[in-house]
Amino acid sequence: MADFYELLGVSRNASNEEIKKAYKKQALKHHPDRNKGDKGAEEKFKKINEAYEVLSDPEKRQMYDQFGEDGLKAKPFQGQNGGYRDFSDVFDNLGDMFGDIFGGRGSRRGRKVPTQGSDLLVHLTISFEESFTGTKKDISFTRSSTCQVCLGTGAEHGSSKKTCPTCNGAGQVRVSHGIFSLAQTCPTCRGEGTIIEKPCSHCRGTGFVKEDKKISLNVPPGISSGMKMRVAGEANSGTNGGPRGDVYVEIRVKDHSLFEREGDDIYVEIPISYSQAVLGDRIEVPTMTGPVEMKIPAGTQPGTKMRLKDKGFPSLQRGGGIGSLYVILTLEVPKNISEKHREHILKLKEYEADHKERPSFKDYLDKAKNLFK
Repeated sequence: MADFYELLGVSRNASNEEIKKAYKKQALKHHPDRNKGDKGAEEKFKKINEAYEVLSDPEKRQMYDQFGEDGLKAKPFQGQNGGYRDFSDVFDNLGDMFGDIFGGRGSRRGRKVPTQGSDLLVHLTISFEESFTGTKKDISFTRSSTCQVCLGTGAEHGSSKKTCPTCNGAGQVRVSHGIFSLAQTCPTCRGEGTIIEKPCSHCRGTGFVKEDKKISLNVPPGISSGMKMRVAGEANSGTNGGPRGDVYVEIRVKDHSLFEREGDDIYVEIPISYSQAVLGDRIEVPTMTGPVEMKIPAGTQPGTKMRLKDKGFPSLQRGGGIGSLYVILTLEVPKNISEKHREHILKLKEYEADHKERPSFKDYLDKAKNLFK
């Protein structure tokens, strides 16, 4: 998976101007019309455009810097003007730049194509218990919405749009670079071909306003940290009548003081005494649904793992069932003992001296003796 910054040949703290300059250089070098029949150059050209489409957008760039390409894959995090849908869109976007050089396809600028709004990523922290039982949470975030004063036109009521004086309505201007003549997006109208005589005072001519939004989210039982839930059509408004983007809620589960989770299974460590390990016992084991009794067999060794079936997390996969709870038994050695306790331990030590009831230790001694023969 290629790094977007490496593809353009810039550092991670490069400015927007440096990224734009590097993009033009790389795009010109790898353009398919300059490398006819070279599939490698065509693929590189596509990746260069993908890199620029992300790094030139502050929101997408921040998402990429934090999560890499995985942060953009759940659903393309489109900018307000949308992302590339297929390879033909790459050529359409660059047709202005290379059309005069290579006799390209020309531009589709000026078309009012409905475009879906950009997506939003929201983080939600829940407790370990809530991830087990499921929960309902309210989520608040800020999104952009179509201005209801100008209805998204960006123009003050009663005002109109007029032909851009810079590009004369073409949406493009021509810039000479030596022997080349390049068509670039008009800086005045930003490719629209028209400008607003009197911008809307409510949205300052953008056609969009920021608004606070609250939604309720049903978090299912068994969800784990890092999982994302999608809420369709609740993110930023689209352009030209396009639908809203989607909200992605990334779940973060707090650690538990007693339990640890691995997949759908739960692990818990329980300390037992020497006498319990030797003689066996019945102990109470905590679970997410309440305590249960478990039998410890005589001669239990430290680190023994015992399983309680169906006491883990419910699986989110269809037909996945329920995980298990694993009890790890550890031997608790007391640091401070009474004099009476000490006397009993000394008697036990004398009794164990012949090693008859310690076959593992006797085997160890035999091997150690053979080592020095």
